[in-house]
Amino acid sequence: MKDSIRRLGLKAAGVFSVSVLLIAAACAQVSPEPKQAAVPLPQEQTKNEPELRTKEVFDVEKYKGMLTIRYFHLKDPKVGTGDSYLITSPDGKTMLIDGGIPDVGRQVVKYLDQLGVKTLDIVYNTHPHGDHLGGFAEILRVKDAKAYYMEHFEYTASNNYNKVIAQLDRKKIPKKMLEEGDTFELGNDVKFEVLSPKKGVLPAAIKDYDASTLNYYSLVVKMTYKDNTFLFPGDIYKDREAELIAQYGDKLDVDFVHAPHHGGASSSSPDFVNKATPKVTVLSNNKFASLDVLKRYEKTGSDVYSTGLNGNILIISDGKQLNVVTEKDRTPTK
Repeated sequence: MKDSIRRLGLKAAGVFSVSVLLIAAACAQVSPEPKQAAVPLPQEQTKNEPELRTKEVFDVEKYKGMLTIRYFHLKDPKVGTGDSYLITSPDGKTMLIDGGIPDVGRQVVKYLDQLGVKTLDIVYNTHPHGDHLGGFAEILRVKDAKAYYMEHFEYTASNNYNKVIAQLDRKKIPKKMLEEGDTFELGNDVKFEVLSPKKGVLPAAIKDYDASTLNYYSLVVKMTYKDNTFLFPGDIYKDREAELIAQYGDKLDVDFVHAPHHGGASSSSPDFVNKATPKVTVLSNNKFASLDVLKRYEKTGSDVYSTGLNGNILIISDGKQLNVVTEKDRTPTK
């Protein structure tokens, strides 16, 4: 059911210039949640850049009545900021997936303000690392929410987690714990199926707070809107990817993939990428993680975007085909 993609942002081609080593964020900013190793970062264009398409990315009226996913560029030149992206159903219901690190909570609030979002229908946390839920404390302080979805694990050893739970309790926002087999909807036509963690394994399976353990048990969901399918796998690594391939097979063949673990080299194995064969892939990271991963998706024919290189990103679906608007073009790659 995969249709051709008409991108409104320009597809890059040419030579990738790599000259700067940066430290990419892992799944936490505070102990015991570790950081990723340094990786080469392609330089962004500094000369003759086209006018930014920020207004179009945040244009609500133009895309009313369509499914949209807006990946927020969480800006911080020194540290990795994590994930935060907003799904809006054709009938106007909103679901915010992850909230970045605590320091970017205000950035997310400003983005939501630009989109006119006062109340979120669903706030969804893939897993309780600081770069995925830290910003929720500020977001939920300012914005209302109708429900909070999370995995079946209370990470009370994390101050970030406790601050978020305090806001949920203060506002009496109901919490729902998800596991394999659960389903839910956003509005009338956007459907979700939880693929992981396995039913009944949490919280007992988490015996330590090692980053790889918490990442392994990230919520993995498949979203369907008419003929279009989307996969959001949190921060799973290659070992969990292999297990999902064995369990679900062609069910992982989708139109859109959120590259696991911010598009880093720990994830997006060749087998996973070839099984998913997405038409569109997003690497959600303010600090570009892996050129090899980007090229791996491109070799399957996927159009690949990165918040660290493209800024804010908008994906639009009419239920048959996907269109993409990026805030800016990225430097051409080989």
